[in-house]
Amino acid sequence: MKKQDRERLSGEDRRAQIIDIALTLFAEKGFVATRTHEIAEAAGISETLIFLHFKTKKELIRAALATLFHSHPVSGELMKQLKKTDDDAGFFHTLALHFIKHNREDPRIMKLAIFSSIEDGHFWELTRSDETGPLMITLITDYIQKRIDEGIFIKTDAAIAARLFVDAVFMHIADKSTAITGPPLPYSDEKVVETLVDIFLGGLRKKHSR
Repeated sequence: MKKQDRERLSGEDRRAQIIDIALTLFAEKGFVATRTHEIAEAAGISETLIFLHFKTKKELIRAALATLFHSHPVSGELMKQLKKTDDDAGFFHTLALHFIKHNREDPRIMKLAIFSSIEDGHFWELTRSDETGPLMITLITDYIQKRIDEGIFIKTDAAIAARLFVDAVFMHIADKSTAITGPPLPYSDEKVVETLVDIFLGGLRKKHSR
């Protein structure tokens, strides 16, 4: 990056640039292995400039993950729409496909999650800040509990059920890109999600609600 290009960036644009480069390096090397001087070098700036925007590396990680999840599909009008619906299949189908699309649009999400699982849990801890907005797991838990209270779903632990659903979707994303359990299924995301939702709701709904 040329000197004049570096100087042309506003403080806000510089912060955004640092975050984007940090996310890419975190996804390539992990949170622990990535050094702030490497982020600075990739951005064409001094390491000191990074710490003018972020007091610590952990603060940079928090800001980076908050930015990554800022455009998460569980927000805005979609959130309002899903909170009001009683269409069980539509609710889970919509959320699963949005989750898959969101992860496919930015592969760094999956890589960061994998690194987090073998490091210090930054992904789990830091994506649960108020900065990232409502989480999919919270929305699903609330929906399942609402349907339990209405007598549509069997009595069960809503939080566990929500986590299992998200885990299944997450595993599909990971399996399609890494073939963890074998060759990728030769089916579309829509077909896989439809099957998952059918099985999931088959276990949740009371017999008279089918």
